[in-house]
Amino acid sequence: MADFARAYSERAFKAKLGALAGLKDLLEAACKLHALLRNPLTPLWVKGMCVAALGYLILPTDAVTDFIPALGYSDDLAVLAAAIAAIASRWGGDGASGKV
Repeated sequence: MADFARAYSERAFKAKLGALAGLKDLLEAACKLHALLRNPLTPLWVKGMCVAALGYLILPTDAVTDFIPALGYSDDLAVLAAAIAAIASRWGGDGASGKV
């Protein structure tokens, strides 16, 4: 426990929280695309975009490797957000929820 206590500092804690905050957005975007993918009312072209974006997220060898602290998932989040924006701009939703 003493080893962990030595690693603690306010600055390190705030930096870690900042890095984890981006993961929340990443998870939410991934879950939205996954829900669209599994919905039987989702058009095929939307499902294709979902598969491409989620595949990029899963692939470990993307533009910025996921092992780089704070930056590693930034490209993944950008791809997921771009896919959601593209889908939302061209499709009105599934009819049941009206949301993308």
